Amino acid sequence: MDLVLEWDRHPGTGLRLANELAGAAGLAVAEDLGPARGRLGILAARRDGELLGWAALTGDEHARALTEPVYVSRYARRIRLGHYDFEPATAAEEAVVKALLAGAAGQARALGYRVLRWRGTDIGPEGRAAAALGAVAVGEHARVWTAEPRTWRAPMALSFAEPVDCVLHALAESTEPAGEALVVALLTPGSVDPVASVATSVVGSAAYIDAGEGFTYQDVDPGGLAALVGAVITELHDQVPQALVLRVFEHDDQRVRTALATAGLTLSARCRDYELALGAAG
Repeated sequence: MDLVLEWDRHPGTGLRLANELAGAAGLAVAEDLGPARGRLGILAARRDGELLGWAALTGDEHARALTEPVYVSRYARRIRLGHYDFEPATAAEEAVVKALLAGAAGQARALGYRVLRWRGTDIGPEGRAAAALGAVAVGEHARVWTAEPRTWRAPMALSFAEPVDCVLHALAESTEPAGEALVVALLTPGSVDPVASVATSVVGSAAYIDAGEGFTYQDVDPGGLAALVGAVITELHDQVPQALVLRVFEHDDQRVRTALATAGLTLSARCRDYELALGAAG
């Protein structure tokens, strides 16, 4: 059966869809799908009655409509992992998100908006759909870096850096999300408290660091942070062998960005803002 799009402007639609998702995925979700204030409506995508995704539409004072297209299985993984999903889009995900964005664009155009704007990674369904629809990237607010602890080798830049004292500060079970938490701290002679630390969560086979929350540092240069990142990867390899990949979400922080590149991580995704110009309603 073909994909069916359902446009609904009822204020309770977000909560209804959230409850439907929770029931289908076995998740304890009782919150609405985003703020109702300023919401113009929600477009849901179904196939054979099954909810596949949605796009809540809001407006701003600059004649722009804003949306956050969501693919249901990715949203469920986001809840389980505690962070966004940075896996490359599948053809099925791209098709659903493209249909949602095209439908949201039509609704926004009919309501008098001139631009539709959304966010996503260039490798995810939001970015792939943006390219297919002819949208343009108007900003980059974050990047995703990756490393594989089993195969990672310290780059020459780390080999010739000044030695630092890195210590495994903690490795413990975590409950939200369910998995393990690893913290590695950087110490210097005569210092009681760490001058920098990195907190990592491990769920299943993936380790994750939100650099905005997981990195703490004082007057530590990128080289020192790079050594700390290398220590994190080494500890993952030695202490958490099930961690096959490390992903770092970097919030446009030049010091952290330089450290990640120096430590040999690969830039795997760019988090961008996309805009699609909307012609006049027919």
